[in-house]
Amino acid sequence: MAAGVNETVLSEAAPEGLDAIQRIVARYLTFPGARRYTPPEVYAKAGVDEDWAIALWRAMGFPEVPDDQKVFTDADVEAVQLATQLFERAHLDRAVALQQARTMSQAVSRVAFANQDVIADFTTETDPIRRAEEAISLAKDTLPALDRLLVYMYRRHLAAATEQQLLIEGSEEGATNMTIGFADLSRFTSVTRELEPRDLAMLIDGFNGEAADVIVEAGGRVVKMIGDEVMFSSLDAEAAAMAALGLLDAVSPDKGYPPLRVGVATGGVIPREGDLFGPTVNLANRLVVVARPGTVLVDRATRDALASDARFEVSPIAARHLKGLGRVRPYRLRAAAATRS
Repeated sequence: MAAGVNETVLSEAAPEGLDAIQRIVARYLTFPGARRYTPPEVYAKAGVDEDWAIALWRAMGFPEVPDDQKVFTDADVEAVQLATQLFERAHLDRAVALQQARTMSQAVSRVAFANQDVIADFTTETDPIRRAEEAISLAKDTLPALDRLLVYMYRRHLAAATEQQLLIEGSEEGATNMTIGFADLSRFTSVTRELEPRDLAMLIDGFNGEAADVIVEAGGRVVKMIGDEVMFSSLDAEAAAMAALGLLDAVSPDKGYPPLRVGVATGGVIPREGDLFGPTVNLANRLVVVARPGTVLVDRATRDALASDARFEVSPIAARHLKGLGRVRPYRLRAAAATRS
């Protein structure tokens, strides 16, 4: 009840046992507010037609709620109104608006689940009542600050994305010229069979942290982390090359990681929903597959872009058959001898 759960909700959950009550408490802790409205009441109060509201709710990644259940709060009504006004003010048609809602929801969902991993380890308390009390205290202390921090980080990233957009050089219609890189841990499948779950989690967390630090320091952007693989991008090949070589040093067997391999390609890409697509992306991804552990392979366009940079040595290797791309001649990238430690 200290979390805001009323007696009616508690009495309905009680017959299902302690687990049901704990789920209710967790829900109210992280999303407080009296559950006053059924779905039709939300549509009416927000002044939004039912089909649009349902489509928006689905795009945000939530399952539909039966029309007779009072599970929505004043915050839900306000969110529907805000989303509708935002997309209308931006003059977005509904398909684009739903795409934007879907993209934002998926990003925030990942943040939420990552936070939950930390919260799950917050206490060693075994008594469920005390665990709930600690969770209540943690929520009261941290959620307001977390809300502000998320808004701050979003605005910082928006500023960086806007600045990058102004610097992007166009290529063929609808594409932009960028350098794309993929790096993955070789022998990762066999490693997962050898490690305990906690050790595997530490390995992945370490890889994610090292990779992100190196890429950002070199002037690149982490596009996404995919388990044992990271995809990154840069507006210039030099920064991507520095990131690639830096990754080999930072994520190395000397530090307890499986050997890393990297593939880099330069050319036109299609930006969509924070991700990047197109033949250049496919080429970089195929290069990392044929790269030997501990090496960086680049395409001809990247080699040409690095030709006048004395920090790098780029040498051809035998042509490879790349799935979906045919025979391609890769080039091995290394730091110039004068710069090697």
